[in-house]
Amino acid sequence: MNGLLSPPAPLPDPPGSLPALDELVGQLASAGYAAGLTVHLLGSAGVVPGWQGADADAAAAEVAAATAVAGELHAALVSAWTRLGEHREVWQRVLARVAALREQQRADFADAAVRIGVLVGPALERGDPGPGEAAAQELAGTVATADDARAAEHRALLAALAEDAADTARLLAAALGSLGGDVRPGSAAQLTARLAARLPGWGEAALADLGGQAAGELSGRLTAAELEAAAARWTAYAEVPAFVEEVLGRLGADGVGWLLTVLGTRATGGQDDALTALLATVVATATAAGGRGAQVLAAVRLDRDDPDGAVDLAGIGMGLVLGGVAARGGPVTAAGLAAGWGRQLLDREGAQGAGAVARTAATLPDPLVGVLRVVVAGGDPAAAARLLGTARSWSTLTSRSWPDGAADLAAAVRLAAGAPTAGQVAAAGLGALGQGLAPGSTDRVVVDPEVLAVVGAPLADLVAGQPDVVVPLLAAASDAVPGALAPETDAALRGLAHLLTDAARDEVVTTALAAALAGGAAGTAAPAVAGGHVAVQEHAQRLTYALEFSRAQSRAVDVQMVWTIGVDLPVTVLARGPAEDLVGAVLDGAAGLLDADGEVDLGPDLGRVRTAADAQRWAVQTLGGGVAGAPVGAAAEEGFTAALQALGTLSPPEPGPLDWVDDLPFPDQGDRQQPRKIPRR
Repeated sequence: MNGLLSPPAPLPDPPGSLPALDELVGQLASAGYAAGLTVHLLGSAGVVPGWQGADADAAAAEVAAATAVAGELHAALVSAWTRLGEHREVWQRVLARVAALREQQRADFADAAVRIGVLVGPALERGDPGPGEAAAQELAGTVATADDARAAEHRALLAALAEDAADTARLLAAALGSLGGDVRPGSAAQLTARLAARLPGWGEAALADLGGQAAGELSGRLTAAELEAAAARWTAYAEVPAFVEEVLGRLGADGVGWLLTVLGTRATGGQDDALTALLATVVATATAAGGRGAQVLAAVRLDRDDPDGAVDLAGIGMGLVLGGVAARGGPVTAAGLAAGWGRQLLDREGAQGAGAVARTAATLPDPLVGVLRVVVAGGDPAAAARLLGTARSWSTLTSRSWPDGAADLAAAVRLAAGAPTAGQVAAAGLGALGQGLAPGSTDRVVVDPEVLAVVGAPLADLVAGQPDVVVPLLAAASDAVPGALAPETDAALRGLAHLLTDAARDEVVTTALAAALAGGAAGTAAPAVAGGHVAVQEHAQRLTYALEFSRAQSRAVDVQMVWTIGVDLPVTVLARGPAEDLVGAVLDGAAGLLDADGEVDLGPDLGRVRTAADAQRWAVQTLGGGVAGAPVGAAAEEGFTAALQALGTLSPPEPGPLDWVDDLPFPDQGDRQQPRKIPRR
């Protein structure tokens, strides 16, 4: 353009495809005609000839529903066809005007190029500006101004078309509103589900067909990517109960278990993948519906005795799904399923001696965390009570570590207090707390002190609210001969003492028991029960010291083992000859200075000592001078003595096998032994 004319402004066609819009308008016209014809045909089919009774009523209802939907669809299609036709006309006008602008632009620039060439061409050939330079500059400016105006008009045309398109989209959304749908991509599933709900005769078959397709895909031989794609595709239907019922019914408990195993195999700790989202939504929908799908989920089983790690992976999958339910604000009804799955996880962990995470990979999420979150979020006391209803469950829950704290477990205990079976939960909790506490018992004390510090208060509240559990325990203890208590009663009684090792928990339980006894909970046995309770308090005080000593001894043994293996044994092996005894003496002295000699020195037990006189005073304070004509004091003393004898006398635990390590002969040292370190009080 000889250097004076600016480049022409771009004037492209509007984005999109007008032929595609033409095709859509034609399809809407055909669909609208078909819908209108359907309305006309259904109008005369309100009554099915020859049908009577319930069948006739059902058929008439289905025809009426279909007629209503067809009418709404016809109206929506006609409205959409009309508006899209108007939009097409706007688009055509815009295209025509843009084409005209481009033609004007082409003509203007072509004419200007010729005229500017005439004005400045001869002068350029002579090598001087010439008289036409100013006129050429003015002409170029005029062309540029006209082109800017065309560009502005072009932008306005495209903006007007875009605004009309937005108006058209809003009208289409409104037109489909009566059908419960929208015009966003991926909305076909929701629209299908809503239509299925309105058209039961057609909807049941349609959803069954979709559910069958989904179950077939999910249970097929798919790669990880294919399974993820299938899960993403079917998640849109997972909130439709009829679809979920069919999917779970086709998969069955085994199919669901396989999907859980797959999920556990590829778990990374998040709930964002499509398979987790699908199964979490399916669980939420099925448990809310409470039909066949919920029964299938409840039938999924973890074999507690099978050593195969695949079972643990299924448990991991359970946790991921329940975590997804909790993250999505799942319904209260999912709490029951969470409790059932949680009981299975606890039973397996107890039988295998380790949880699913420890038996697979430490980076996977703990499934019991997901269980507790759903149970607590559901707010279902019965579900919490089901989870905590056995001593095995309590033992597993209170003996394991909780990296994020045991707050959810404590919340579940509080929730269970409102269940009809709260007494069973309280008895199970006491039984777990009493494991391994009998004098001379070789069983392990399973309760982690850190967990008890969190769970103890809600458990005390739970026990305090269950006098029907506490009173029979104390009655049995206050009327027992040594060694005559049933194992379950003995464990629960010691669990009560374990619970009362904390002063705040003791006050809660004792206050509630006093009110129950004063209200006649134990009848004529109340004085003896009161005495038995004071005996349990006394035993709890001695138990506090014994447990503290046991923990101190365990720590001392750990330190001694590290010292013996890391320092004492290597140095002794190397120290041969005359210096051997001197080196041994130095090592013994150093071990003592560093508290690595295995000795424990807590000092004497200075805790409060309760006697029969204390039992008498508390019984009189609680019950008054007599019950049914019998003196309270003497009966309380007898109950105290009997219960204390039944519980036995606690003493610091004997050294375990690791405590005898210093009695063993050292390698290559003949019969040289070091004297065993005797733990002292």
